[in-house]
Amino acid sequence: MNLPPEFLVSIPMAAAIIIFFWSLDRVRKERASEPTLPMPPRATPRDLVERLLKPAAENLSERRRAEGKPTLPEDLARAGLSITAAEYLLIRIGAVALGALAGLLRFGFGFGPIILAAVGFAVPPLIVNYLQSRRQARFNAQLGGMLQLLSNSLKTGYAIDRALETVASKSQPPVSTEFERVATEITLGTSVEDALSALLLRINSPDLEFIVTAILLHSRVGGNLAEVLDNISDTLRDRLQTKRDMSVLTAQSRASTGIITGLPILLALGLYIFVPGYYAPMTSTFIGYVLLGMAAFLIFIGNLIIQRMTALEA
Repeated sequence: MNLPPEFLVSIPMAAAIIIFFWSLDRVRKERASEPTLPMPPRATPRDLVERLLKPAAENLSERRRAEGKPTLPEDLARAGLSITAAEYLLIRIGAVALGALAGLLRFGFGFGPIILAAVGFAVPPLIVNYLQSRRQARFNAQLGGMLQLLSNSLKTGYAIDRALETVASKSQPPVSTEFERVATEITLGTSVEDALSALLLRINSPDLEFIVTAILLHSRVGGNLAEVLDNISDTLRDRLQTKRDMSVLTAQSRASTGIITGLPILLALGLYIFVPGYYAPMTSTFIGYVLLGMAAFLIFIGNLIIQRMTALEA
């Protein structure tokens, strides 16, 4: 029986194809049966920021601590900001870069980019200081109600830790936020003294320091803490009313501060926009930049003097 040569060639080719696909299927099954190792998670942009800027933030915080100043995390906590020190440094670097870029696009190479970069460098700390003062003022305004609530809780027989939890649950922010953190720290095993000391680092308030001192003295020597807190509450209420009266009496001076500050700035912006040719020497010559710098410095000094004259001491 003679077989055609095509048939003889096709048999080994078919066998080779079958062996190839059988081997491929076996390798696939062996790989599927092997345990797969979890892929390491990708680094998020926040992780990259922490990795790059965290050492610089820690060095800056150590330097501030050595100078007796609050660290960067303490400053951000006092402002009520939920960002890390590294993220704050990134924001400040971005503000400098944005100011320099805007100055370069508007004024070209010269003093313009340098001035706007300096403005970008100074703006984030000013915003943090403003948020700190506003949050501290709101906290101090709620201290009277907080003391009354704490005193009533102690009169009903609650321990100090349970009374602090009551304050956290029934108060308004920022008092509720801060005392909720204190209550959580105590629940996790932190002593009342350490938790309240940490609260003083986050809230720069002489009135709060007075209250915390009274609580810590009571925990050491005993006494009627509810009565002490009632007396402190009456004192703080009288001081707050006095501050309000003084604020009314100094309202005209503080309004003058805003007018003195805003009028020359608005006038300069109006000339720059509506009469650019008349105002051009101020933004294109060295003497113009010097005069603008002197004007800004004099406005700052005037604001500083008026604020010192109308300041309400704690």
